[in-house]
Amino acid sequence: MNFNLSAIQMRSLSLPNDNLARLEVLLAKLSPAPGQLVLLPENALCMANKDHYLTLSENLGKGYYQSLLSVLAKRYQCYLVCGSFPIKSTITNKIFTTCLVFSPLGELISHYHKLHLFDAQVPDKKGLYKESDTFTPGQEVKLFNWECGAYSVKVGLAICYDLRFPGLFQTLRQQGADILLLPAAFTQTTGEAHWLPLLQARAIENQCYIIAANQSSAETYGHSMIISPWGEILEQLEEGEGSIHHSFEKSQIDKIRQAMPILEHNRFTTLKV
Repeated sequence: MNFNLSAIQMRSLSLPNDNLARLEVLLAKLSPAPGQLVLLPENALCMANKDHYLTLSENLGKGYYQSLLSVLAKRYQCYLVCGSFPIKSTITNKIFTTCLVFSPLGELISHYHKLHLFDAQVPDKKGLYKESDTFTPGQEVKLFNWECGAYSVKVGLAICYDLRFPGLFQTLRQQGADILLLPAAFTQTTGEAHWLPLLQARAIENQCYIIAANQSSAETYGHSMIISPWGEILEQLEEGEGSIHHSFEKSQIDKIRQAMPILEHNRFTTLKV
């Protein structure tokens, strides 16, 4: 049996209620099947600055905007994965940027605090990006179980800049992931250079489906896509807001892994440096 994987591409601005209104329109157009996996991009509800994120931030599992996301997941009976949302930490003036996973019952069943913060110089109009001014990094690798019919599929969580760190994805695969999620706000400059090859590499080397939902604007690259465990682009939305979806086929993963058992062949888990 096939179950749908899907990504929603957005052009999020600074006002959460406006972004939520757009999200509702996009969800209605997607019309997910019961139990469908729906990934939103990083900063889905707000693209802003430090002060705005601090004001918007909520305690994990409690808060106005988390409750609205819960309502949407329950209304559409889908697994709704908000790519990131500002969550309070115990550090003064620092918060987590956190992926939130809601079940079809509207329950917050998993979360992931972004591990790798984007502190980099990019040759674009902004130039210097320094997420560590606002955010504190997470400390845990996180997966959740996607219950689809008689199957329970492990799904690994990552956010944007994490894509450049293959060890995270290899760890998710070692912990049983069949699907890897990558919500992002990848810039135009870095996206044009590295988005596709990095996504394909993570899919190929881990033999997993990848769902990547990106922001699409003058500053962000778009090109949300679903990639097969063989590295094929199954679906892609280059620009603008919208959604993509594709069937999940466990048999394809099994076939690829049986023919080329990379996990069994990997000697770096035993070699001494």
